[in-house]
Amino acid sequence: MGYKKIFFVFIFFIIISCYHSSFDENKTIEIGEISEQVNIPRRSISFDFKKSIEDHIMKHNPSNLVLENGDVVLKCVFLNYAIIPLENFPLKKIKVTAKISYIDNSEPEKSWEKSFVVSEVFSKNKKNLFSKEIIDKIIEKLTIQVYHKIFLYDFDNN
Repeated sequence: MGYKKIFFVFIFFIIISCYHSSFDENKTIEIGEISEQVNIPRRSISFDFKKSIEDHIMKHNPSNLVLENGDVVLKCVFLNYAIIPLENFPLKKIKVTAKISYIDNSEPEKSWEKSFVVSEVFSKNKKNLFSKEIIDKIIEKLTIQVYHKIFLYDFDNN
């Protein structure tokens, strides 16, 4: 029994030692311009994403979010989307690509830009390809991916 505990503590410390966050807890983050080059019917995906990322940061790191003059500015452009039929299944996939820019004003070498691709599968029979439910799931997935990239880990340092 004692060996199992020691083993798990050892594994825990190995995992913790691999952890590397690019975000300094003393820095503030501002949500900058969020725009879209795509037209999703009856929806402003940029507005919804901005609200979602702000809400997520407020829930998990409220002291870091500021309205202006942040040490870090987060920007986003929704570049495109694709609807892909899945072979041999009565399903389709909607895939959205967003370019996120993380601009660190105090340490520019820590700035990065990355394209995030998020997708959601839905029934081919669904009449509204851009239903609130589907787009909400895509926004939620993107929010979590971006939040993790900023606050929780940066294993590949990109």
